[in-house]
Amino acid sequence: MFLYYFKKITLTSIITAIIAGGFFLASKNTRADHFSLTSSATVTIIDKNNLSINTPFNASLKIAQTHFGDRVCNIADYGAVPGGEFKNTESFAKAILDCASMGGGKVIVPAGVWLSGPIELKSNINLEVQKDAEIRFSTDFNDYLPPVFSRFEGVEYYNFSPLIRANNAENIAITGEGTVNGQGEAWWNFSSSASISKLYSMGEAGIPTDERIFDSSPVGLRTSFLEFVNCDQILLSGISILKGPMWTVHPIYSQNIIIKNINLKTAPGPSTDGIVIDSSKNVLVDSVTLATGDDAITIKSGRDEDGRRVNIPSENIVLQNVTVIDAHGAIAIGSEISGDVRNVLAQNFVIDEAEYGFRVKSNAQRGGTVENIWVKNLSIHSLSQAIIQLNTYYERGNTKYKDFPPSFRNIHIEDIGCNDTRESINIIGLKDQLDTINNVDLKNITVRKARNGVMINNAKDITLENISLVPKYNFTFD
Repeated sequence: MFLYYFKKITLTSIITAIIAGGFFLASKNTRADHFSLTSSATVTIIDKNNLSINTPFNASLKIAQTHFGDRVCNIADYGAVPGGEFKNTESFAKAILDCASMGGGKVIVPAGVWLSGPIELKSNINLEVQKDAEIRFSTDFNDYLPPVFSRFEGVEYYNFSPLIRANNAENIAITGEGTVNGQGEAWWNFSSSASISKLYSMGEAGIPTDERIFDSSPVGLRTSFLEFVNCDQILLSGISILKGPMWTVHPIYSQNIIIKNINLKTAPGPSTDGIVIDSSKNVLVDSVTLATGDDAITIKSGRDEDGRRVNIPSENIVLQNVTVIDAHGAIAIGSEISGDVRNVLAQNFVIDEAEYGFRVKSNAQRGGTVENIWVKNLSIHSLSQAIIQLNTYYERGNTKYKDFPPSFRNIHIEDIGCNDTRESINIIGLKDQLDTINNVDLKNITVRKARNGVMINNAKDITLENISLVPKYNFTFD
């Protein structure tokens, strides 16, 4: 059924749209898989230490860049053995510590396959994974103990170490043309639903974080692949990332982050989101290719009571020139947004296959404010769910209380082209609470084949301009 449905909303305007028989009607002669994209935000290098980005929320968003000394430490000089059978965990640690003790520089991973347990980066270290080099991570879970501080789906805890991690470090990088391979299949079969429920309960009850310990394979949870906690000035550039245990690139409480020119493939691993920006700020993601087992790029800020306790937003984020091969959501905000998300520009995405194009999700238990969001220039081939979904009822069956209604506001979406989708635009506010979703502009959206059209419930000040939708099937209207 092709729907054009508004319920309990204030609709600011419908401009340059043809409405016929309850849906937006457009020419059926348009053909092609992808739509042309316009230019991206201007990125200016101020000096070797800083770059500046012109954004709608800040005319000159500054991000501090990494810079490293001339020292070079090759892991082969610290006893590392290639071939993928000998564990080189100690050699990586020695090379990193030695380089850091001399003021920092490059730790070189030369061509070859290098098996390792967890790697911990220190300040002023650039881990350069050179062409034809592969860091292949151990599948022995005991290698990732003792447990370390982390955050799982917005709740703080102690768990297996991430495969590559940094904590309270600054000026760190992973670069080069090589590959990091998490061998995630070993982690994907973790049966952890009871442990997840236990952790959520501990967060809600305010159990001290240092008592939330999950440190063995029967009770432990899948860890992140690359995780940076309380770090400043992070660069990921050039590398390929394969098969992580769970969330792949995961900065937490960090700032001044540049992720560019990486290829990331984690599909079909469950919950293997690509880039997860978690209570972090001043972020640039540019020219990346993602094929993931969950959301391609997602922005979060904490879950329920534990997220409100920490209360650190994600903000000042630019995502551009992104290719999404496969994902659940190409761009997602939530659902863990109890600490708020603001000031986001996402533009110039080519999306081949996904469930959702752009999605914001929360509920009345999670809460959180999402504001000042710009999404533009998306070229989409095929979606199994919806182009745009703003949903305040996400996981509604799991909510135990409804004291924290979320707020989605000041959201601007324009220049979207989609070849084929099930749903087009779904905006779902809380019943009798129009302010939960307000001031949303949708402009220049073209859909060549859609099963369903526009549905807006319980929202305020929604603007639709130049929306063109073609039904996927022929219909007769009375």
